[in-house]
Amino acid sequence: MNNVRVKLDPNVKRDTTSIKIDPSVWKEAKKDAIDRELDLSQLVEIALKTWLEDEDPKKVKNELKEK
Repeated sequence: MNNVRVKLDPNVKRDTTSIKIDPSVWKEAKKDAIDRELDLSQLVEIALKTWLEDEDPKKVKNELKEK
């Protein structure tokens, strides 16, 4: 099931970080990572890269302000 379009370079140094996130979102992300045969770090990096490539930051920022 691991047919992800974003490829991660295993040679890139990765930083350890911490974030605050809704526990229910984190739980679903962990389940999704398992289903995709990824570790959670890979899933988060892929999600962030996809977001940065596909989203128009100005549009998203304006939509978030409206809520």
